[in-house]
Amino acid sequence: MDLEARKYQFIQELFKIDKEQVMTALERVLKREKEEQEDITLAHKKELDHRLTAYKENPDNVLDWEDVKSDW
Repeated sequence: MDLEARKYQFIQELFKIDKEQVMTALERVLKREKEEQEDITLAHKKELDHRLTAYKENPDNVLDWEDVKSDW
């Protein structure tokens, strides 16, 4: 069974649910999945931390956007 068919079948089963606690549990699972997809990787977090530290140590060490744009 392909993913689209499985989704359709799952939706049909959702309509049969009559227990609040089951719906709450399913909503928690979906929320957790969404949050996990939004997370950035550890490598990206480290790079962001590195760049933030570098900026804080020397905030004047920046490039002008117009200069960068003209070089490209």
